[in-house]
Amino acid sequence: MIFGKVKITGRAVQTHRDSYMLSQLSVVSVRRPFLAGSMLFSVGGLGFGWSFVDLLHPEEIAAISCFVLIAPLIGLLTGQIQLLSRDLRGSELSGMIWGTYGHLNKVRREISWAMQTQEPETPK
Repeated sequence: MIFGKVKITGRAVQTHRDSYMLSQLSVVSVRRPFLAGSMLFSVGGLGFGWSFVDLLHPEEIAAISCFVLIAPLIGLLTGQIQLLSRDLRGSELSGMIWGTYGHLNKVRREISWAMQTQEPETPK
């Protein structure tokens, strides 16, 4: 699943808002930006639950347990494609494609394949 839309043509990557020319891209990578934070929250919730288990009600223990299990799962499944080039350096536009990590990895491979098989531009 991708939040938005991605279409790869012979010369560009078109998203729901922007188009990126394949000839201008140098790196296409997929990251898991929420993984570290979700693991931190999960470990913190586990520590909190373990410290106060004698004071918590069963419903609260169940809620903390669900949080501790679901937070890292969300961090593992959520991904972001980053498109890097000299033109996009430091730009917020370079990381505008979000979705599930597995699906975005497939899109990354498609973009990489399109970059490798790109037709040379003909002068006008």
